[in-house]
Amino acid sequence: MIEEGEVKIEIRDFEQYKGPGKKKAGFYNPTLEIDRDINVIFCQYIANKGAKKMLDGLSATGIRGIRIAKEVKSIDVHINDINPASYEIIRENVKKNKVNVKIFCENIHSLLLKEKYDYVDIDPYGSPVPFISCVFKGLKRKGYTSFTATDTATLCGIYKKACIRRYHALPLSGQAMKEIGLRILIGYIARQTTTFEYGLRPILSYAYGHFFRIYARLEKGARKADETFSKIGWIFWKNGWRISSFDRLPTPPFAGPLWIGKLHEKNFLNEMEKIMTEKKLGRKKEIEKMLRIFKEEETLPPLFYESRYISKEMKAKQPKLISIIEKLRRKGYDAGRTHFMPDAFKTNAPYDEIKKLFLNQ
Repeated sequence: MIEEGEVKIEIRDFEQYKGPGKKKAGFYNPTLEIDRDINVIFCQYIANKGAKKMLDGLSATGIRGIRIAKEVKSIDVHINDINPASYEIIRENVKKNKVNVKIFCENIHSLLLKEKYDYVDIDPYGSPVPFISCVFKGLKRKGYTSFTATDTATLCGIYKKACIRRYHALPLSGQAMKEIGLRILIGYIARQTTTFEYGLRPILSYAYGHFFRIYARLEKGARKADETFSKIGWIFWKNGWRISSFDRLPTPPFAGPLWIGKLHEKNFLNEMEKIMTEKKLGRKKEIEKMLRIFKEEETLPPLFYESRYISKEMKAKQPKLISIIEKLRRKGYDAGRTHFMPDAFKTNAPYDEIKKLFLNQ
């Protein structure tokens, strides 16, 4: 029996996974507890905005949907899993927690042709690619969605051919590959979104452990779709990180197409802080720390610099991160931390100015 948030669920053959784990009926990964905490916050936020009905589309144990039903009482929750064994586990867990939800054992593509939702959550084993296009069939004209990806090695360029094949994008391994990978994922979702004439606005996008997670607002309309497509482009290295629009292909090496817009929505970050105080969350302290960094990086440009890479390039001692940030700010540049790496920073300073800090210590 696992206790998480305000619910208790039964797990069969529990294992303390550190990575993606093994796919099976009733699959439960404890690493994603932090995201399920964030999901409760997010659902309270959208409920406050008027969202009424949500789908936990690939549920396994039902824990995500059950937590939302128990901890965000103003949302009508539907829970689905195509696996009959998982369906039975979900039924048992729903009964144990005495929540009023509707349970399905269907192919999610078929389900989304029959039901309309304000919010659709897709938390698959591996890549979300097979499930992205079906979301728009079951989404209202204005709604929300979230996607998990655990194929981070592919998105970060470790398996380059797989990234090209699966996400139709060129990755870059090495410095900043986590953010590049996350932006490739958002870029792919955004391109699918515009195909169905929806606009996409990321509300929160982050990397943690072995997974990427994206929460987004969607709105129907050709103009909204065009606005979204204007935020898809390329990144490349030319004495520092550079960005190029979709219609201007840079010289190699480059990565993309990917998302070049913001990863987080400022309003949500502010509301997130207030909502957290009202909820029982097991990972609250860790989320509070992440939130402080999300707020810091929200104002900063795409992509980050890892000080260990620069130290190696300059053959210099690695300065303290706080020292780098303070010195850049004193010079009049924007600079701050990023949640992607503990020794990394974001800034709009020219790369030559950054390198000087490593030589003049």
